[in-house]
Order: sequence, then structure tokens, then C-alpha cells
Amino acid sequence: MISITLKRFLKIGMSYAQSPLDKRRIALFNYLIVFCVVTSILLGVITLAFGLVFQPILCLVAAAVLSVSWWFNSKGWIRFSKGYFISFCVLLISGASLIYIENGQDVDLENMLFAAMAISMFLIDGFKKHLTYWLIFACFLILKVLSLNAQGIEGTIFGLTLINNIVVSGVLYLFLYVFRSILIKTFNRSNQQERTLRSLLDNAPLLMALVDANGNFILVNHNYASRFGQNRFDLIGKNRKDILPDHIFKKHEPMFQEVLRSREQVSFLEETSLPDGSVISANGKYEPILNAENQVESIAICVDDVSELVRAHKALKVANETKDKLFSIIAHDIKSPLNLFHSILSLNNDDVISKEQFMEYQESLKKRLTSLTDTVDELLEWARMQLGGISAYPAKVNVSNVVHENADLFHTLIERKKIDFEIDAPTEMEAWIDENHFKVAIRNLIHNAIKYTNGGGSIKVKGDQNESETTVSIIDSGVGMSSDRIESIIKKEIQKSKVGTDKEMGAGLGLSLSLGLLEKNNCNVSVTSEIDKGTTIEIKIPKTEMK
Repeated sequence: MISITLKRFLKIGMSYAQSPLDKRRIALFNYLIVFCVVTSILLGVITLAFGLVFQPILCLVAAAVLSVSWWFNSKGWIRFSKGYFISFCVLLISGASLIYIENGQDVDLENMLFAAMAISMFLIDGFKKHLTYWLIFACFLILKVLSLNAQGIEGTIFGLTLINNIVVSGVLYLFLYVFRSILIKTFNRSNQQERTLRSLLDNAPLLMALVDANGNFILVNHNYASRFGQNRFDLIGKNRKDILPDHIFKKHEPMFQEVLRSREQVSFLEETSLPDGSVISANGKYEPILNAENQVESIAICVDDVSELVRAHKALKVANETKDKLFSIIAHDIKSPLNLFHSILSLNNDDVISKEQFMEYQESLKKRLTSLTDTVDELLEWARMQLGGISAYPAKVNVSNVVHENADLFHTLIERKKIDFEIDAPTEMEAWIDENHFKVAIRNLIHNAIKYTNGGGSIKVKGDQNESETTVSIIDSGVGMSSDRIESIIKKEIQKSKVGTDKEMGAGLGLSLSLGLLEKNNCNVSVTSEIDKGTTIEIKIPKTEMK
């Protein structure tokens, strides 16, 4: 309790300090006030114990008058407070000395003015400190002359005494002046180095902190403090458990204790959420700092936000998976038909099969060749899109016409599978989109719906529009898709090739290509599906140019 009260007194007026040096000097000034007030009270009690009356009253009055300096400091009147404090001390010592001299008591009380002279050199700035020092010395010299006269000291002893005091005051002045200058320069240099260190720490992209063995913060950088919604200066002296969110503290406290126990570094890599709302991939370590006894004195905490690196790693993983899928497409969906063509042509050239038998394979070869051509076209378009080689040139497009034109391309396939195919769209339905991109996308989406709809099933292409957008929905009663596959489609990932309900082949590129093209035209695409019940793909296209 006493310690807390003392700290409160020592901080009075610090909020008005203009620099770190001013803070230290205000703290020193508060120390002096405490010392003088406590000393005055103690002297009052001691003199009262000896049966004196005047001295105790004088000491208590002095304590009360000196304590007023705290009130001045609390109001920000620091300079006035210093002048008031020194002036009162000089007047008090001088008055008491005159009383003792008048009473013929030789107690050399005037020598206490040397303390006031020293204090003035540290509390006062500029020319005033020199003026104050020598004015106090002048008071001392007058009191010393009066004291010597009262003692009847004259002649050589009188002169030597005054000379000795003048020399002492001169040496004291020189020492205090040089010491003060060196002290201020050293403090400023140290403060500059501290600012440089803090600047380096604050500009580091890391979260950095130094805590003692009890977990109390000694030093933190701006990045660390801001991530936890704190001012770094407010963190100093506080404990980790009072600052860290519960989920982080509970996870990291065992690591902290392990460092204290083993005196070895502990590292971690984790995804965590911070109080500022950000979620980061944190790569960090607790590094013990040992003292001379090889005990943990403090622990350095260093955390790097490697979210970008983790995202890049995931992207690289996806890229590798995509590469593997592409090789699978090339190996299976392209090479297999080519091998088939080569085999049949070889059989024909070697007269292993007759011309009539070769003609029987012609229809199958056409199907395979058409499928192969589509696969190569999709592969090339997808590759161009991945390399950024596709640009959109949107314009007013009659959506209804494009849907009918591309649906007609699959007329034979629709009839063969006996699918109930319906287009329900206004004749004059328009949208703002690149026409070629929309043709490729709608063709792929209709083809996919046909490919994965069983014979006798139904497909409906529905169109609607309002003032701001045109909506095209492809609704089928096909085999449907799992939620994982839908998520993969939305991410525009290459899909594993899946045979259609009538053994139709495909490369798994169509959906990825279609969504990529639609995205380039500011379209919103949603996919809903249920296994064995069908799929609905809804495309929302702007009606006017996006600004």
C-alpha cells in the first residue's frame, strides 16, 4: 500500500513532461519533495520529544508548505513549482540560521544551502540555473559572515574561512555543471539508441516481445501491441494472462512453462485468430535468455505472420494437383483415342479387316474424333485463360438466340437419349456479355446437363430478367453432384473425368472453363445439386455495362 502511494506521488506532473528527460527530472523533483516533507515531519517529532515547542511547529509548517509543490505539479506548473520549492527551502534555512545566530548558537545551519545550490543546478535550465546557484551562494556568504562575526572571529581566520567556502562553492559549481552536462548527453545518447532500437523493432514485420520469468512484459514492438488492441507502453509491466485471449494463453502457457523448465527454445506453427479480427498463420518461437547462474531471466517472443507463405504453399499444392489432372487428361482422354485411330488404320492398311468392316467402325471413329476435338479445344481455351490470355469484350447480346443456337447443336444427342428438353425464355432477353464467351459457357453447360441426364430425363433452360440483370438457369433431372464436387467447381478446379450416362467421354475441363469465362464477364454463378435428383446452375448476367 505504501509502495503504491509513493509511486503515485512520484508520477505527479509527469503527464506534462515534454521529453523523457523531463520525466526523469520531474520524478527527481518529486523524490526531493517526499524527502524534505518526511524529513521535516521526523525532525518535528524528534524536537517535540526533546520538549521543544517552536521547532516542531516550524518543521510541521515547513512540511505543509513544501507539500504544496505537489499541487503545483499536478496543475502542470512545473517551473513555478521548482522555483517555489527552492525559494522556500532557501528562506527556511536562512531564517532558521538567523535565529540561531541571534541566539548565539553556532550550528552552521547555513551550510545546508549548499544542498539547495546543488539542487538548483539539476532542476533549473538555462542561464537561470547559474544565476540561482550564485544568488543562493550569496545568501550563504552573508549568513557565514554574520555567523563568524557572532563568534568573534576576525582577521586571517575570518578571511581564510570565506576563501575556503568560495573555493568549495566554485569547485562544486564546476563539478555539478560538468556532471550535469555529461549526464544529459549520456541520457540523450541512450534515449536516441533506445528510439533507434524501438524504431527497428516497430518496423520489423514480426510480432516481438520480451517478458520476464513471471510472464510480465518488459518490451514489446508496435506490431505486437496493435495486434492485441493495446498501446505498447500500456503493456509494459502487465502479465501475459491479462493481455492474451484465453484461447491463445491456454495453448501457449505449456510452451512458456517448457522454456522455463528446459531452458531451450520452443517453436510453433499454427493458425490463430487475434483480437483485431485477423486470422493469421503464426510461425514463432520462445527463446530463453539466461543469466549468469544459467537460469531463465527473460523470454524473447518472436512471431512471424506467414499467411502469404501458407497460401502460396496451398496454391502450389493445387497447381501440382492440376498438373497431375492435365497429364491424366492427356494420357487418357487424348492418347487413348489416338491409339484407337492408329490401331484401326493399321488393321485396314494391313488388310486385316475388309473395307466393309472398316466402314462399320466409321461412326464410332467420328464420335471419338469429335470428343477428342472438343477435349483439345477445351484444353487450349483453359490454358489460355490460366495464362491470362483471354480478355472479355462485352456488348449487348440476345441471350435467347444464343441459348437456342447452342441447344440446336445437341439436337441429335437429345433425341437419341429421349430427353425432354425445354427452353423457357423471352425472345428479346438481352445481357451485357462477351458473346463468344457466353456461347462457349452455355454450350458446355447444356452439354454437361445432357451428358449426365439419363435417357428419358428432362432438361429445362429457363430465362428471366429485371432492370439490372438477366438470369439463365439450366435445370436437369440428372445424376447430381456431391457438395465437395460443387465446391471444387465453384473454385474452377479441373474435375476428374467422369463418363456420361450414355458412356460419353469428357476431359473435366468444361465446367472450369465455363465458370472462368463467366467470371471475366462479371457474372454470378450458383450451383445446387442433389445426388440422383438433378442439378441447377443459375447464371446472373449484368444487363448494362459495369462502371
